[in-house]
Amino acid sequence: MKFAWPLVVFGSAFILALALLYFGRAKAWYLHVLSALVGAGIALVPRPSMPFPSHWDENAVYLTIGFFVVFLLFWGLAAPFFRSRRAG
Repeated sequence: MKFAWPLVVFGSAFILALALLYFGRAKAWYLHVLSALVGAGIALVPRPSMPFPSHWDENAVYLTIGFFVVFLLFWGLAAPFFRSRRAG
């Protein structure tokens, strides 16, 4: 796999998470905590030791899983920086 694919996929997950936070502001704190925990949980799941089925592209599976991990972690962990300002 070329270096450009992970850079594009993980970079787009990062940019998407930040864009959602910027335009939609942070949601309830427990949603962001849950998002970070789910992202970390997905990242810590051991990969199968047996090979993938022949019709799966192993690189595409890793990039898909990585996209969701990066998106969920950054959306969850960057939320405190995007809190809405309260008047008064």
